[in-house]
Order: sequence, then C-alpha cells, then structure tokens
Amino acid sequence: MRQLQQALGFISLSIILTACTGTPTLEEKPSSEFAGLNEVSSSGFKEAWARPGADLQHYKVILVSDLVSSDAEIRQPAASKLTRQDWVLTPARQQALSQDWSRAMSTAADKRDISSTGEGEQVLRVDAQITRIAPNSDPQQAQSAPGYTRVYSEDSGEASIEIKLYDQTSNELLAVIRDNRRVGNRMWRLTSTVSASADVRMLFDSWSNRLLSRISGT
Repeated sequence: MRQLQQALGFISLSIILTACTGTPTLEEKPSSEFAGLNEVSSSGFKEAWARPGADLQHYKVILVSDLVSSDAEIRQPAASKLTRQDWVLTPARQQALSQDWSRAMSTAADKRDISSTGEGEQVLRVDAQITRIAPNSDPQQAQSAPGYTRVYSEDSGEASIEIKLYDQTSNELLAVIRDNRRVGNRMWRLTSTVSASADVRMLFDSWSNRLLSRISGT
C-alpha cells in the first residue's frame, strides 16, 4: 500500500477522498470493476476508486448531470402494510430528486467559488445515480388513506448513491464514489411529506458539500 500524496504526488485526489479520520490509501490491486482505477481505502465514503495521476483540483468548473434514480432498488417500508400500498418511485418523485440534487450541488459549488455552468476548457462532469432507496414510510399514501393512518418513524429511511467523475472533454473516468446514509435526523416524529422532503434535501446537501469541499480543498 502507498500513501496517495507520497506515491502518486497528486494532492487533489487526496483532497476529494480525505475523511475526518484516517488517510486515503491507494491499494496495490487495481479495481476489477473499473478499468484503470485503483481501490482507495480510508476514503471517508463506503467505497471509492481513483485513477492514478488524476488532477481534480485543477477543475474550476463542474457539469452536474441530471440525477438518475429510475433503476434504484426499492426496499418497501414496513408501514406499507398499514396502507396496503407499496411505495412507488413515480416520475414526479424522480424529478424532485433530480431537482434537489442539482440545487444542492449548485449551492455547494457557489460556496467554494466553483462554477456549475459546465462551460470552460477544463470541465469536471459529475454523474450521480441513486442506487437504493429504503423509505421508512410513505407519508403521501398514509395521509390520503381513509381515516388518515398516522405513522411515526425515527427518520425517513436510507439511500445509496454512486458518483462518477469524468473529464468532460476526453470522457475519461477519474473517480468513482459509493456511499449510503440515513435520510434525516434520527429522532422519532410523525412522518409527513414536508419532513421527508426536508430530509432528502439535508442528505443531498451533505453529499454535495462533502464532495465539493474535497475538490476545492475548503
């Protein structure tokens, strides 16, 4: 194993993958899933891979692709048995997720003087996909059910994401990050569409701020 800074000399990649604890370490074994990328341990994310020699800190412009969620694995909440309806990732919900992700990334970029216009000579493309959604309940269906079924939960559930970073010009894959998080604060409360939406925005803010703080070094 080798330290990213010592062995590869590209500080930017260390910045994007550095967590609050531990130092990112590039494994000797290349990834069997992503050609040209090596697995990174102690990255601060659940999983991470990076291309040796990538220089992410030089990218001052990002292009945020529409968030993809249509193929996400859905784990039905236990509360669905109360309403006798499954939680469905409708087109409206997919659009809302994409809009929230774009807003979160744009806000996080503005804080760090990173342009999110996608226009420039050196552009870093950010492709993100929600791969799994495990809601604790479906407040929209519960609130529309006869007699209004009240559902209390500790948070809004769990979600997993995969983020891929590309050089926009060459389309070269530079890094892949996978992570999963609880959605919202872990505090028991009556679930509602308002609280669920707020929890999603909080989650996306967390992911986007962590990602862009590593890129900018701030």
